[in-house]
Amino acid sequence: MTAKRPDTLQHDRQADPVEHAGNFPLSTPSSLSWRQLGKFSAAVTLAGFLVNEAWEMAQMPAYLQTAGYPWVDTLGRCTQAALGDVGIILGIYLTCSLVARDLRWGLRAGPGMSVTAATVGLIYALLVEHFGLAAGRWSYTELMPVVPVLGAGLWPLLQMTLLPPLVFLLAKRWVAPSG
Repeated sequence: MTAKRPDTLQHDRQADPVEHAGNFPLSTPSSLSWRQLGKFSAAVTLAGFLVNEAWEMAQMPAYLQTAGYPWVDTLGRCTQAALGDVGIILGIYLTCSLVARDLRWGLRAGPGMSVTAATVGLIYALLVEHFGLAAGRWSYTELMPVVPVLGAGLWPLLQMTLLPPLVFLLAKRWVAPSG
């Protein structure tokens, strides 16, 4: 019996990546450098903060703890929440990286991964809302539509369903090589 040469093993892996999935780390194509991934991560962080800060400020009247206060008084709380949202979005990206088996999926992803990111975001938002409400960390005013079957506010569910795919798309466009 002869042993396979390394170049043959590489060829076989490309021919049937599922069969050899457990034997190799997440893919790292040479066409997408670590530098691009770093720029993409920075763009995700910036875009994630900007869109979530705006979302947090817009939904403040729907929370009992911040309703009726001037925006200046809620800015600190919203900024803190937006920074947490950035962490969540980075976690969603890493989860999708495991699903895609590709750490750089965001640099070349199509609509399928956007749906995956939205689904992961929705699940995460449901968990956060249930735990936050149960712990008394926040409560809703009558301005927050509650999704009856899910028992959570519509605005935070939409936030983590819609914004992560948008953030990944913005970051991809900011980082994409011009040409």
